[in-house]
Amino acid sequence: MTVDCIANVTSDGPPPRKDENKEQQPSLVFDASVLRYQSNIPKQFVWPDHEKPSADAPELQVPLINLSGFLSGDPVAAWEASRLVGEACRKHGFFLVVNHGVKARLIADAHRYMDLFFDMPLHEKQRAQRKPGESCGYASSFTGRFSFKLPWKETLSFSYSAHQQPHKTVEEYFLNVLGEGFREFG
Repeated sequence: MTVDCIANVTSDGPPPRKDENKEQQPSLVFDASVLRYQSNIPKQFVWPDHEKPSADAPELQVPLINLSGFLSGDPVAAWEASRLVGEACRKHGFFLVVNHGVKARLIADAHRYMDLFFDMPLHEKQRAQRKPGESCGYASSFTGRFSFKLPWKETLSFSYSAHQQPHKTVEEYFLNVLGEGFREFG
């Protein structure tokens, strides 16, 4: 995935003098569909050399969680899987799940629709912009939270509640926010 940045300036009058408002600067908008064609990386996305990954970095040991026993209904396997998930979250903050029972076709479809969404023009993705205080929606690079060493990323997040109809959460989000043309994305 590639990224893009555009400086957006909004103004209700003449620009402030240099000494009037040093905090007001153009907001940076991250747009993957534009930066892929640019040869210069905006300085806000350039990290210091000492913080960049190196070729001799140790291989990351990703905790592997096998859910086959958990899904079989074996209470001992369920307890062990739960313990391993908790340990991975505390030590690493992430883990890789295998034998989870999700059909390969569903995973492939999810990847395809994810690619379709993130390849859309920025103005289309921003229709799903996450609002302050919400956990669902599109966000890009945290440009509103940070001003330098920005991550090159876009996210599309959804919440989950066991008390709602979880199988409809994503579909309803796309329908309500982006419209009928996005039903199959859900």
